[in-house]
Amino acid sequence: MMHWMSMVIVLSAAVAGCSRTSEPVSAASPPETVSEAPSPSTFAGAWRSVTPGLEFIRLSVHSKSSEEGVLAARLTFSGVAWEGGGRIVGDSLVTIMAVVGTTASGVMVARAADAQTLRVQMRPTSGAVTDLMFVRDN
Repeated sequence: MMHWMSMVIVLSAAVAGCSRTSEPVSAASPPETVSEAPSPSTFAGAWRSVTPGLEFIRLSVHSKSSEEGVLAARLTFSGVAWEGGGRIVGDSLVTIMAVVGTTASGVMVARAADAQTLRVQMRPTSGAVTDLMFVRDN
């Protein structure tokens, strides 16, 4: 139980205020470089984190059936979940996220490094950016 609580505290601190900083981005901000737009299948699926020091983080992405072109995302770690939806903008999936059961929110920007790897930035409305790396969880 104590290990689980420690993981929640460490990851919450990482999301809320890690030492990395970045300029704020809005969901409408274009990415730095625009290449051929990836398809929704580039992002869809189950992903697990390979970010050093941050274990048991999962990301799932799927099409939102109620809105055409919108992808739903769920980022979970140690009992904490962020959920949201968004669209592909340039070469990135940009989703507006909120912690389930709270009003805390932010923007998640995911870029496909290749067919099996996603680079993700969680940009909470207050706090610093957290960089995460995911691989497909097959």
